[in-house]
Amino acid sequence: MLAVVLALVAAMGFGSAAIFARIGMAKFNPLPAALISSAASLIPLMVLAFLFALDDFKALPILAYVFFLGHGALTFVGGRMQNLLSIKFIGASRSGPFVGSSALFSAVFATTLMGEQLGLLIGVGTFLVVAGLAASTGDLLGRQWWIDKQSFLGYTFGLGAAACYGGSNLAAKALSLEYGSPLLVAGMGVLFGSLLLGLCSGKQVFLGIASDRRGVTFLTLSGWAAAVAVVSLYYAFSMSDVVIIAPIAATNPLITILLAQIFLRRLEKVTFAVFFGALLAVIGVGLVIIGGS
Repeated sequence: MLAVVLALVAAMGFGSAAIFARIGMAKFNPLPAALISSAASLIPLMVLAFLFALDDFKALPILAYVFFLGHGALTFVGGRMQNLLSIKFIGASRSGPFVGSSALFSAVFATTLMGEQLGLLIGVGTFLVVAGLAASTGDLLGRQWWIDKQSFLGYTFGLGAAACYGGSNLAAKALSLEYGSPLLVAGMGVLFGSLLLGLCSGKQVFLGIASDRRGVTFLTLSGWAAAVAVVSLYYAFSMSDVVIIAPIAATNPLITILLAQIFLRRLEKVTFAVFFGALLAVIGVGLVIIGGS
């Protein structure tokens, strides 16, 4: 049960992070925005890792750093940066459902690569979560995204982020089992991800910080919310199977949609289709929890 609670906390953290990022990127490009939010995640995660997982850190072999580098690249350069690109192009509430399809990627990777079992209820529940999130895009087809370059890019980056997050979930569980504390895995992943983003973004970050302090504040809040989400998610993975935890955590777009309706009414429109999709996703989560019990 604790694993389910942690997965729900992760969903709330990721959902909140998307809203903070949406506000913070008003004057920022996605690449420096990703670096600022990742750097904000890095400080509390590394402090906690040194406080509570120092022995695990000291015992790391050299090869582990190579794996952490790959994990950081997959999560932050592949996942978070594409996530922010998607938000920049189409908004948080439209991007979220596509990023939420990471549950489907996680299920495929976990069953094929880690040998986890996808029972009937978990399989149906995962499908309903993804279908509900997709339905919450509302008039997706009516927007003719195939001829709207901005929408096409937004949805493509959203799916790219979902695939990277799906692989990242699997890597986080494997690294936690191999090297000990999920807190250590989270901290090291953010460390290497931030370094890689720093190499890519260069002086854009410093120019943005000087010109938009408000944006930096909200991107920092996004990073902190994501840090809480990542730690909660990785601990949940250490307690239960990826096929159970991933669909629950993937409901974070529902949090994004709710917060968008409250704080971003001028930027984001929430329709009946959004609420219908949310209902499907909630039913799917219920089936996943029952199937995993």
